[in-house]
Amino acid sequence: MVRLNVSPVVTLLASTTFFSTALAAYKLTDSYTPSNWFDSFVFFDQKDPTSGFVQYKNLASAARSGLIAIDGSGDNAAVYMGVDHKTKDPAGRASVRISSKKSYNHGLFIFDIEHNPGSICGTWPAAWLLSDSGKWPIGGEIDIFEGANDQADNKMTLHTTSGCQIVPTGFSGKIDTPNCDVNAPGQGKNMGCGILHPVKNGQSFGKGMNAVGGGVYATRWTSQDISIFYFPRSNIPSDITMGNPDPGKWGMPVAKFAGGCNIDRHFQNLNIIFNTAFCGDWAGEAWGSSETCKVKAKTCVDYVRDQPEAFEEAYWMVRSVKVYQEGM
Repeated sequence: MVRLNVSPVVTLLASTTFFSTALAAYKLTDSYTPSNWFDSFVFFDQKDPTSGFVQYKNLASAARSGLIAIDGSGDNAAVYMGVDHKTKDPAGRASVRISSKKSYNHGLFIFDIEHNPGSICGTWPAAWLLSDSGKWPIGGEIDIFEGANDQADNKMTLHTTSGCQIVPTGFSGKIDTPNCDVNAPGQGKNMGCGILHPVKNGQSFGKGMNAVGGGVYATRWTSQDISIFYFPRSNIPSDITMGNPDPGKWGMPVAKFAGGCNIDRHFQNLNIIFNTAFCGDWAGEAWGSSETCKVKAKTCVDYVRDQPEAFEEAYWMVRSVKVYQEGM
């Protein structure tokens, strides 16, 4: 055997490089899949805090009513979370809102969504992170996937207390509002800082996203920034599908929230949430501004109450949510 004479300096540099690379890698800490989904989330069944025309059901009631199910098996399994699409209920349409039992501080969150409830008049679906630290918006809110009524493209938003703003660099989307403070002057109440999806091809939300088989939303939350990436089903990076995500290879995010904001001060102890609301503070208030929706009924509530069949496609089909931590 030939012994190579490698200098201590070279050896040290190689070891340091390997250690830094290993430290930077993301390690899977939590995997929410059809096999453990309903054991890992809490079902919210109180009055909707956004004034929606909706009745959120507990686990037992949702299962009994067919609002939740596991569709398929093995690698093809997905979690179904739908709404009542058969009943005219004057108290509000039945739906589900779930929150992860575990909360997080930082991480890489990969949502694999096969079907979503968006682009339907009256709906307000969201996949998001919300703090359990106190009265909203203390602790922050990160809206990864959200829209209302017939919206065609995704909107990503942060909601905070005062002292958090973003700068328009480092992402491909378009800033809608720059101040994350829900009481910011010059912005609508509770607006927060919002970024619109950059590609107006209808594949990032609602019916258009469903038509291409859904896709993956990946959110990287660090002390420096909160960045959101989107990949349609046909363009999901292999490192994600192989379970070794590497955001450094993904290119520019569609949204990056950074600049004049102390991320660690404004975002703490966030839970993962999925829900489908109806009308309320967004879909209800914006009803008259949608040319498509406003001709269907005088108000959002009238339409949601009286047209149950319109919401047969208002369901989530989620393959998984995986949470990774850096350097573990």
